[in-house]
Amino acid sequence: MLKSKKHPTTLEQAFGRVISARRETRGLSQVDLAVAAGYSLRYVGDVERGAKSATMRTMNDLATLLDVSLGTLIVEAEGLLAEKPTATKMLLNRPRRR
Repeated sequence: MLKSKKHPTTLEQAFGRVISARRETRGLSQVDLAVAAGYSLRYVGDVERGAKSATMRTMNDLATLLDVSLGTLIVEAEGLLAEKPTATKMLLNRPRRR
């Protein structure tokens, strides 16, 4: 089942999307990442949703745990934010009627 995710409109949302994708690629759950980083599960979830703006220290901690440079995460987030959503993506992300 496809997750309905809107195109990120803020750098926080884009950064969170990148963190989430990198975490899932490594086979980690939010709990795994939170415990390893020493942050609460709620905080990690808030960062992944873009509801919280992570500090530089937090971003660096997460990058280290995900075995990627902070610069790479930021560049990926900026690239995601700069992408224009295509019509296909917009249709796939549209909420389903019940």
